[in-house]
Amino acid sequence: MTRSKNRYSGVVIGPVIIVVGVLALWKNEGRFDYARAARNTTPMNVPAPSFNNKLISYTGSMETDLKISGEYVESLIGYLSVNRSAEIYAWDRDEDSDGHVTWNLKWMTRLDRNSRNNDIQQRLSSKQFRPKSYNVGKIQINEKWIEFVDPQETISLSSLKLTDTGEKDGLKKRDEYLYLAKNRPRKLGDERISYRGLRVPPTATYFGEYKDGRGVAYQAEVKSGLVDSLIQDTGILHFIVAGERPVALKTMQAHLTRLRWIVRGGGFLGISVGFMIMFSAATGFLYHVPVIGAIAQWGTMAISFILGGLLSIIAISSSYLIHHPLTLGFTVAGCCLVFWLARKRATQSQTNFKQALDTDFGHTLSSTELEELEFIELLRVCFADKEVHIDERKYLTKWAKQHGWDREKIAEMVAKAKSGDEDPTEPTYTDKHLRNLIRLALADGKIKRFELNTISKAASEIGYSRSELQRTIQQVRTSGPLS
Repeated sequence: MTRSKNRYSGVVIGPVIIVVGVLALWKNEGRFDYARAARNTTPMNVPAPSFNNKLISYTGSMETDLKISGEYVESLIGYLSVNRSAEIYAWDRDEDSDGHVTWNLKWMTRLDRNSRNNDIQQRLSSKQFRPKSYNVGKIQINEKWIEFVDPQETISLSSLKLTDTGEKDGLKKRDEYLYLAKNRPRKLGDERISYRGLRVPPTATYFGEYKDGRGVAYQAEVKSGLVDSLIQDTGILHFIVAGERPVALKTMQAHLTRLRWIVRGGGFLGISVGFMIMFSAATGFLYHVPVIGAIAQWGTMAISFILGGLLSIIAISSSYLIHHPLTLGFTVAGCCLVFWLARKRATQSQTNFKQALDTDFGHTLSSTELEELEFIELLRVCFADKEVHIDERKYLTKWAKQHGWDREKIAEMVAKAKSGDEDPTEPTYTDKHLRNLIRLALADGKIKRFELNTISKAASEIGYSRSELQRTIQQVRTSGPLS
């Protein structure tokens, strides 16, 4: 029952992951371009009422001794934002599609609720610390919805001092962590926390809306979905970035580019994993068969990554074109131009071949005459070995049916084909009539698929390889009338 349930879950979970991955790739290409929005802001040298309710950029000095309350530690000094990461050492339970369970002791951010962790409690928690407001030069920046693009760094515990709360909770400094020992066998249930922070730069540039003398978040695009949250697309312009305006803009562009590529890579991996879960649910029973199991596993992985790559490319390229109308317009215009040029060339080619044929035969050939001449040349190619084989009879019959000919008509064409005074055993016989057949087929501008299939079969019967036939067709395209 458990195995069947796991396989059923895989069939459901796999497609869900694939859909989420595709949506993430799609939305990522149309995400809010905060770097461009920042470039379009109005530089404000001095705060003034005339900038009220406008999108501005403003460069000024910052408080490098900015203090943030640390809860377990005393004030965190000199940081714009601090992230506290909590982990617990506990059992991780992993069950595959066949019901096989694996247990591992590992550090995890959230306690996995399972039978081996029932009597364990996680006391420490992750948290983000920020001040209620920031000061950039002479203006105050609202903390709500503020975003940063500069890199964070690990905060050394040597610069931090435990508060009374931290000491009462039993926290101890150990390496780069505040450690909480539970004194259980194998360190089960032990917890630890670490800190990463973004240092206050001496000079920073703010990008956002200036309102009533303060910098506030500007909702440029509405982003409220689960996928938007997953790819970190808020649609908000409200940034503090280190450096003067030109430097800050470069930092924002680099951050946006990096974020886009991270989502692209993550989306591709997610889609591939989704396919692997889906296929594994259907073929997982083969994994335990010697030799076949390894082949099935590697085959499933290869197919999953191939499909994941193709679907990712389609999602990314189509979304990019939809979200960039000018690029889409140029692409469509380019395709139309290429099609028009190809059509024009085909029309000119048709005209040239038709004129050459009319000149060779001494009169203007009708479409019926062209069809008859093609069939006669096809027959002559088949007569090269003095015997028409079964396969040759099949495509000759198919040709006749394609053009609605009856037996009398076919017999008439066969008689005309045999009436030639050439010797089929001549070395140049088949090559000459195959080339004539191609020229006649090209007289309407291009070789139709049915004609190409028939010519290919005939050429194969007389010993032409595919590459030799393609080379012959190309030579005929640049040659003249029937020889």
